[in-house]
Amino acid sequence: MDIAWVEWINVLFRFTHVLAGIMWIGNSLLFTWMELNLIPPGKKDKDPDLLGTLDMLHGGGVFHMEKRVMHADGIPERLHWFKWQSYTTWMTGFVLLSALFWTNGSTLLDATRTSITPGTAVLFSLAGLVGGWLVYDGIWRSPLGRKPVLAAAVSLLALFTAAHFYGQIFNGRALFLQIGAMMGTFMSANVFVHIMGNQHKFMRSLRSGMPYDPKFGKNAKSRSMHNHYMTFPVIFLMLSAHFPRLYAADWNVPILVVVVLALMTVKHLMNSRYHFKYWLLWIFATVAMAAHLIGIFLHLPPPGVLMANAAPQDPAVIAGRTLFQTQTCATCHMEGSVQLAPSLHGIYGTEQELADGSRILVDDHYLRTSILTPEAHIVKGYAPAMPSFAGRLNDEQISDLIAYIRSLSPPREAGAAAH
Repeated sequence: MDIAWVEWINVLFRFTHVLAGIMWIGNSLLFTWMELNLIPPGKKDKDPDLLGTLDMLHGGGVFHMEKRVMHADGIPERLHWFKWQSYTTWMTGFVLLSALFWTNGSTLLDATRTSITPGTAVLFSLAGLVGGWLVYDGIWRSPLGRKPVLAAAVSLLALFTAAHFYGQIFNGRALFLQIGAMMGTFMSANVFVHIMGNQHKFMRSLRSGMPYDPKFGKNAKSRSMHNHYMTFPVIFLMLSAHFPRLYAADWNVPILVVVVLALMTVKHLMNSRYHFKYWLLWIFATVAMAAHLIGIFLHLPPPGVLMANAAPQDPAVIAGRTLFQTQTCATCHMEGSVQLAPSLHGIYGTEQELADGSRILVDDHYLRTSILTPEAHIVKGYAPAMPSFAGRLNDEQISDLIAYIRSLSPPREAGAAAH
């Protein structure tokens, strides 16, 4: 895909994605907060349709809210529905995923762990969105769904199993993005299938003169609470590109598990503030425990568990991969991220056209020069924005980075360059 179009898609759809996501998640947090803080009707309340009230101070005035049962003869003329924030967030996210990653599946892969093709990687990613939803929805539609704690545990186990699978083939950044996209798909599908679906059912029933059926509202509220507990993890995973130290870790899957569980626990503790005295203390304790666990994982040696078709582990390549992600190289050079600099996938052994019109072979010498003196070779179409890593990386680290970049190209290309 032409770089100019990729960049415009990135700017337009990423901004819309973030804006719609803020509106959607804001709605989820606010409505659930109101639901949890409703004051039940007192003995003096004679209105049988009143479910609860709430008074809120904002903008210099008091908002008095009532939640009540609606009847066919009392449908408001202006009734606000909340759905397009969810749909817009998912649709723009899907476009970004397609344009920035699926157009070149190599941006998903970890060349040090697997030899599957980029096309296969894209199919695995798409299957995770579709198959993940079917598994999650199937769990909650089954008899297991009548036991919420057990169903939640099984759902999380299935999600973390998927994370383990993708962790064997995807690079860390793509792994966190994939799990975030899967959870975002669950949330938006919940809105489309269950929340809006059930609300349409009871509205059609009321408009046809039938009495209010509380089961529709109960089903919609159940999936709304699912979305509520997924909001914090999804926000974190949306922003995970800014946390290379976590997604580039050798134990990035356990780190992801800790983050998801900790953020869901924090959300639950926030919801319990009015009936659990030590809620704030436990939030700090949860964050501290999660940080401690993550610190342990960051300092553990590599697990050394690979897929059967994985490429042999060269220590220099492994070290280079970690440097590539922790030194922010991936921020600009990983194709499909923002594409501020040339992609390094498949570049070794090829010729690059420079800004002055000359061409140069990409070999070890070229890469080392580009790392230490980036202004020496400016690739055509890109600004001279890369900082020098002289003094920041030693010779061994630079050699490791070069080894990793070399691994991103097919062996025949590297071999051709050597000759």
